[in-house]
Amino acid sequence: MQTTQEVDPDLIRVSVDFRMTYVKDFLNFSREQEEILAKVAPLVNDIIPEVVDDLYAKLFEFDITKQIFMERNQGFDGPLPTKLEDLTLDSPQLVYRKIFMKAWARRILTSDYSSPKTWAYMDKVGIMHTGVKSFKHRANSKPLVVPYRDCALTLARVESILQTSILKLPEDQLSMSEKISAISAVSKVIWIQNDLFARHYIDE
Repeated sequence: MQTTQEVDPDLIRVSVDFRMTYVKDFLNFSREQEEILAKVAPLVNDIIPEVVDDLYAKLFEFDITKQIFMERNQGFDGPLPTKLEDLTLDSPQLVYRKIFMKAWARRILTSDYSSPKTWAYMDKVGIMHTGVKSFKHRANSKPLVVPYRDCALTLARVESILQTSILKLPEDQLSMSEKISAISAVSKVIWIQNDLFARHYIDE
């Protein structure tokens, strides 16, 4: 006979730890998937800069996403252009922001998903895009405000690029069965991060 878990909707709304217990159970995110991510991480590490460059190039294709980078935020103290057309992918603030993005991409592949610290970090990543100060080292910086729509689309693009990169790995590095497991694991981690964005934007 199938059992039904009791989930307190108020508790998962306010507690990241309880929320992640529910989300992990719902997605069947297991220790085995955490292990395959750890195995894949060094194999795709070298393409992380390419992933980030591709992502920012896509964001620059649309004025509504490019405009976000005209605002000074995340503790950046360097020069900023005054016109959107003068903002380039090599502008100092873009170089600065790419460092954070590369660190995040590597971290989601290597984190200990049994640790509350991992969920706290991923939750802060979500919070910081809403304009609320989440990281202490950014306490004196201008708030970063990004529409949830663009956060979700960005995560979808990261997911697609990482999964494609995994599929392209040679068989002697990763078997097909391992690739299938890795693609599933990446998908679940990205959707978990998406949930930790959505909880700060959506009034459930």
